[in-house]
Amino acid sequence: MNTEARFAAWGRRRLEGRANQRIGRVLMGVAPWVNVALLIVMYLQLSAPYVLQPGVHVRLPESPFVAGARYGLNLVVLAGDATGGEIVFFDDQRYLIADAGQADTLRVALAGAARRKAGFPLVVEADEAVRHGTIIRLYDMAADAGVREINMATRPPR
Repeated sequence: MNTEARFAAWGRRRLEGRANQRIGRVLMGVAPWVNVALLIVMYLQLSAPYVLQPGVHVRLPESPFVAGARYGLNLVVLAGDATGGEIVFFDDQRYLIADAGQADTLRVALAGAARRKAGFPLVVEADEAVRHGTIIRLYDMAADAGVREINMATRPPR
């Protein structure tokens, strides 16, 4: 074998070795980042159920109908404050429905929201202890404000 052939064979082996070394270095450089990403994903998956959302417990009435509705305007009604009247929460504001002034303010807020979010439904999340007359009064207020679709939130039976 002449010198040129030996030199050519040595060069090919050397180039092939470099390619394998390059691939190995890339994999070794990427592996820790993949591990970190997987650890973060696992942490988020495992810690998500333990996060508590602050708020007031509303016990929705049970119903076998679970058709659902688009998310739009939310109105939460709670029963029983100290005076026996219902409390309504809408757009992060608290209204006492028994107070005529606050009921008018709620009516104005509903009209403003109906203009801003035209076509969105109003979802009423009323505690099961809220009186039927209060729900009908709220439905009338929403209809007068221009809301065309009003849905009552329920929970599926256990």
